Amino acid sequence: DLGTDQQSYVYCAAYGNGKFIVRGFGPAPFQLNGRGAEDPAVNKAAAVGEPVTQEIALSVKGDKIEYSINNKVVGSYDKAAVVGPGKLKSTDGIYGMRFAHNTEAIVTGLSITKH
Repeated sequence: DLGTDQQSYVYCAAYGNGKFIVRGFGPAPFQLNGRGAEDPAVNKAAAVGEPVTQEIALSVKGDKIEYSINNKVVGSYDKAAVVGPGKLKSTDGIYGMRFAHNTEAIVTGLSITKH
């Protein structure tokens, strides 16, 4: 339902200040990890406006959804915390990328693997 008033999606974003967020829309916004949690897995930029590399992955296996940043799990949730009324309709669907305003990005290694 992307592009409609009933869209639902979830994402993990890493910021250059060492913080990250796991957030979704179903269609109203919901947060899974609080606002701007800090984790040592998130790379910090040398200064504001300087480049930084983050490797972000999402894994859905059985009843668990895990978010990894730079090969470290930063969030693990039961599917029931992510799928349901006011959240995702399902974990099946399409995938994509979301970037903040005024952000330049280079995407490499984008793939999906079904188990």
